[in-house]
Amino acid sequence: MNEAKLVKVLKIIAVTGIMTAVVISVLKSGIIRRKFNEMKNKFRYKKNRDSMILIAKRINQDIRNIDRRTSRRWHDKNQEKYDELWGNDYSCN
Repeated sequence: MNEAKLVKVLKIIAVTGIMTAVVISVLKSGIIRRKFNEMKNKFRYKKNRDSMILIAKRINQDIRNIDRRTSRRWHDKNQEKYDELWGNDYSCN
C-alpha cells in the first residue's frame, strides 16, 4: 500500500516537473512574445489605416472647398462685394 502511494506521488511530481519545463521553454522561446507583437501590429495597422482614411477624407473635402471657392460664380460674388466696398476703380477685371 505504501509503495502504491509512493508511486502516485512520484508520478505527480514527474508530471508537474514536465509541465514546468514546458512552460519555461515556451516562455524562453518567445512564442508568446511574438504572438503578442503580432496582435499589437495588427491593431496599429488598423488604427493607422483608419486615421489615414480620415486624413484622405479631409484632403478630399479641402479640395472640394478650394474648387468651389475658385469657381467663376464664387469669383463673381467676391468681385461684387469688392466693388461695393471699394468701387469699380480698383476692380480686378
